[in-house]
Amino acid sequence: MKAAVFMEPYKFDIVQMEKPVPQKGEVLVKIMAAGICGSDMGPFAGKDIDRRRPGIVMGHEAAGIVEMPGEKVTGWKTGDRVAINPQIYCNDCIYCRTGAYNLCSNMLLIGSSKRKFLHGAMCEYICISEKQLLRLPDNVSYEEGALLDPVGNAIRVTRKGRIEIGANVVVLGCGTIGLLILQTAGIAGAGNVIAVSRSGKKSVLALAAGASHFVDSSNKEKALDEINEYTHGKGADVVIDAAGFDDTYDFAVSCSKKGGRIVALGYNGTHLNFPLTNLIFKEIQLIGSTGFAEESSLALEYLSKGRIRLDKIITNRFPLEKTQNAFEAVYGGDEIKVIIKP
Repeated sequence: MKAAVFMEPYKFDIVQMEKPVPQKGEVLVKIMAAGICGSDMGPFAGKDIDRRRPGIVMGHEAAGIVEMPGEKVTGWKTGDRVAINPQIYCNDCIYCRTGAYNLCSNMLLIGSSKRKFLHGAMCEYICISEKQLLRLPDNVSYEEGALLDPVGNAIRVTRKGRIEIGANVVVLGCGTIGLLILQTAGIAGAGNVIAVSRSGKKSVLALAAGASHFVDSSNKEKALDEINEYTHGKGADVVIDAAGFDDTYDFAVSCSKKGGRIVALGYNGTHLNFPLTNLIFKEIQLIGSTGFAEESSLALEYLSKGRIRLDKIITNRFPLEKTQNAFEAVYGGDEIKVIIKP
């Protein structure tokens, strides 16, 4: 089979690999669509290389067709349309046994080399445990199904923020996940959903995704004044940082109301300079969010019912043979979500 192999920073090669054979409990899936995640872009640019070491097949956002069920697999048959949950969880630790498998003590991720070198889905076929498959509704495309992971993350981060009806919500970052959170915050009942980005070009996308207001944060003081105006001097009830930089977390604390909540999702480095004094004296709650658990079924339901729309978020598609070009297009900054189609 053909696979796009990450050779070194800024370089992919299309390589012939052996077609995998499903083991007991596994399913062979023909990949129909695989998304490029922001976490893939750092290693492509030579950063956080441990997350995607050279030689790996990237891709943890994927959907496809069951090619062949392995031994002891009873829930899937050839031809079934599936979305892939990329999180490999043990089903044995206390977190898995209580339903929080996104916090699994032994978590692995396909297309990642962080804890274990595991090939991903930017290839023609992949073998995956049957427990990681979800049935794709007939009216949900493979491209939409491939975004199960970011949609699941967006739903979970919204839940972690405990967004109430009429709440003022600020979303920092207007990439894929930020644009999805604008939608899930609206579904949760938020009143004002304020999108914030340093790129004024994102305003059209953000407003189309459901933001009630867009704020250009290239001038911090002006941006804070605008948020203050939109929240009638109160500040944000909930701030979700989907960007993950020193200045965005600083901004999150600044625009939060006293007693507000900040949900941390984005990160661009393991340590940040954080405005601790303001966090303490404003009694702000800082909440982490990672991955998704039972949100997976809800993600596909929302896609099926059209409650979450991806038509403005998926901005380009490339064949597997053009994976190099696809990554260069994302790196150039002109695309939001790019899909690889083997």
